[in-house]
Amino acid sequence: MDPRIRAACLFALAVVPGALTGCLTNPRAEALRQQQMVEVGDAINDMRVTLGEMNGTLDSLRLVIAKQDTTIARLANVTGVVVVR
Repeated sequence: MDPRIRAACLFALAVVPGALTGCLTNPRAEALRQQQMVEVGDAINDMRVTLGEMNGTLDSLRLVIAKQDTTIARLANVTGVVVVR
């Protein structure tokens, strides 16, 4: 057999399996990546829920403060006290 053909065959036998394994992904690593993406999605959804609850609480507190301000202003008006804001 010609030495050039033999060298080409040896080169192909060495390079092709290495190239093929470079294209394959480790199933364990891929499963871990997918699990991490699910966990990130769950964390984002939890943050959205928490943010919604906080917005509701903030709106409720604003309403309470507005009512208290109105009550204080009315009391001050009735009693003649000057309220500085």
